[in-house]
Amino acid sequence: MNHAFVDASWHELPDGRGVGGWGLVLLRPGTLPARFQGQLEAPDNNAAELRAVLEALRHAPDSQPLSVHTDNEAVIASVARGRGPWLLADAAREVQDEAEARDISLRVDYVTRTRRHMQDAHHLANDARRGLNTPGLDAPHADVLIEQRHSVPQARVSLRRGSERVTAHVNLDLLSDVPPSAQALLAAVTLALPGETLLVRRASKIAQALWQRPERALLVGAHAQLTQARQAADGQGVLVQFQGVG
Repeated sequence: MNHAFVDASWHELPDGRGVGGWGLVLLRPGTLPARFQGQLEAPDNNAAELRAVLEALRHAPDSQPLSVHTDNEAVIASVARGRGPWLLADAAREVQDEAEARDISLRVDYVTRTRRHMQDAHHLANDARRGLNTPGLDAPHADVLIEQRHSVPQARVSLRRGSERVTAHVNLDLLSDVPPSAQALLAAVTLALPGETLLVRRASKIAQALWQRPERALLVGAHAQLTQARQAADGQGVLVQFQGVG
């Protein structure tokens, strides 16, 4: 089954019009997550949320089941139960018609915004509402998972792009000026291809902070290594986005 995590953002303008943004993370078996976003005029947030569900259908493969995950109860009531606010009736009918036309068996259920892909959809929607494109959205992506235990001087870095999977076991130098968690992150970045966006999970807060601002490093050696790594990544067009804290 295909899965879509959707969210929306909405704001009322001084002239009374409403502007919204929708965000969507689409998961299909055997592929990397696909991310989409868009801006729209909408009367309220619920309407923008329903648009996100509609876009999930439009981007999903035909004739395959689709499970849409949202944190909006009005959307679930309107699409899944047919008992939502009357103002959403037309939009809910458009969603149902799209599912029927595409021969998609649609399921809509609730998930908290704290879920990883829901957080991504939330950021996509907010950026779209503000008229911004999420950095790296159209670039090639690779998912990276960093696994590290405080008592073990080794980290495991796993990278997935399409059908390719790469796993590296990184020996951590506990005497280095660079903190162990930042060493693991630097090792992960070396696995990137030119022009690729790395979606990194479980990087520590320290590693994230030092990557984003190497000048925060207290030791000169760490500052130098982190700055060099950032410059090398920037030169290759590699973008690092963090998807959660380890």
